[in-house]
Amino acid sequence: MIEYRQEILRTEWSQAQVQREEQEPEQIHKAIWLPNPHDNRRLFSLKQSVLRTIKPGKEDFYSFLQKMKSDMNAGLEREDDGYFELNAKALTGDPQAVSFFMNEIEKYLRKTPFTGKVPEAYGTAAEALFHEWKGFGPAYRWFTDRAYSESTGLQMIGRQIFYNHRGKFVVYPYEMPSLDRVEQLKRSLLKSDPDKKLNKDNPSVEFKMDDPLWPGRFIRLAIWVSPRVWEGFTTISLRRQVVEFLDLEDQAGTECIPAEAIELIRALSGTFRNTIIAGAVGSGKTTFANTVVGEQLLGSPSCMGVVMIEKHPESILPYQIKGHRIIPIQAANEELMEVGVESLRHDPNILYMTEMRYNEWEFYLWSGEKGYDGITGTFHTVDSEDIPYQGAFAVSTRIGGSLKGHLISALKSCELVFILESVADGKKRLARISEVYYDEAANSVFANDLMRWEEEQSAWSYNDKLTANLMRKMKKKNPRASRVLLQELGHLAAQKPMAEPLKESLKSKIVLNE
Repeated sequence: MIEYRQEILRTEWSQAQVQREEQEPEQIHKAIWLPNPHDNRRLFSLKQSVLRTIKPGKEDFYSFLQKMKSDMNAGLEREDDGYFELNAKALTGDPQAVSFFMNEIEKYLRKTPFTGKVPEAYGTAAEALFHEWKGFGPAYRWFTDRAYSESTGLQMIGRQIFYNHRGKFVVYPYEMPSLDRVEQLKRSLLKSDPDKKLNKDNPSVEFKMDDPLWPGRFIRLAIWVSPRVWEGFTTISLRRQVVEFLDLEDQAGTECIPAEAIELIRALSGTFRNTIIAGAVGSGKTTFANTVVGEQLLGSPSCMGVVMIEKHPESILPYQIKGHRIIPIQAANEELMEVGVESLRHDPNILYMTEMRYNEWEFYLWSGEKGYDGITGTFHTVDSEDIPYQGAFAVSTRIGGSLKGHLISALKSCELVFILESVADGKKRLARISEVYYDEAANSVFANDLMRWEEEQSAWSYNDKLTANLMRKMKKKNPRASRVLLQELGHLAAQKPMAEPLKESLKSKIVLNE
């Protein structure tokens, strides 16, 4: 009898199956196990089955981040020659760069899901991975969240983070995860501007970045490292420009100045005297300097020329006021004097230095001594009477020479001083407007206050006694503005007279009488 090959195979398979069951009963039992409704073991899950076929994300977020960085950096560097340029743009919030890296992170997460806990500062794993890899870490909300749009400053000191809230620094909700992360951020910031150097020989650096919350504006950054600060206390300070151009009516609306003094200050600025806008850090001096220069431009019937000299962009006037020749110049310390002298060939009516320190004073004094007017600068101080001394001391420290000689030069260059101060709830206030002059009889320097905030009365007082020399210059420059000034100042001084408007500079007196 002929047997079909198929039947022979079935018979052989059956015999082999019986033999396996006798040898491995437990294994066969496992292979044909069915779920018992009273069994606590989890039933079949499609999700779990899929995850078993993919390499799972690690439970620790920062370990997962390191693995992702290692995997993605290698791939991205091979694919794109502009990788490092993208890095810098992503850090400063460039939308295209951020979108590129977010897409790459999301692709990675689809292949390698993260199953651990996302750090508290973030909402999603992709968001956390991006900001811990390419961004400012947990501080990112200050850059991207509208809730922080009016905050003027953020500061990292080691792992600690603080931000400016209504004029005062308060603790930010989160810290940097580690000191290594702070160092990584520092390196990333420096890569965004290859010309900047930061090391033990150059322990501080300043530069700027675009503000993601305010297109067209910028954030100033200052970084200090050891030995300028202790090891472990690397300091990164950021200052946001949150105020647009304010005219004098706007300044009165913020209570920086009284409405009664609007026409007085407008007329005073219209005389184009050489002016220093001074105050402590955060007192609103740059904003007020923009107001003064802006009022000069807005009040002019003809096209004016402005040379604006800065090391780091401070002013927003070129974006805010049109119809005038505003030339924004950037110059490093060592070239400020040369660039300043060259700028005079561009026929400016106004010289504006937005942040005066040591090098800027040399050009300010030189310009004033040469007879230029319409010079405005900002400076960190709170004493009107000592402005000429401080300018002279800055120049003497930098280039040497006679301090007395530099002081005489400063007295020819500094005519008006505005002092700003910070008050409660983040507001700013104009505390003093002073004429600075040299009294030959006393061989000393005085500040003659024209307008002053009186703390005891919680009001401003006024003085209409200007020196003959200053009035002569004002009338020559702008007779109409001079008449308005005297009229407004006389009216206010009669209503709210000032007691003891003169204050002597003891520092200048000592130098002049040596």
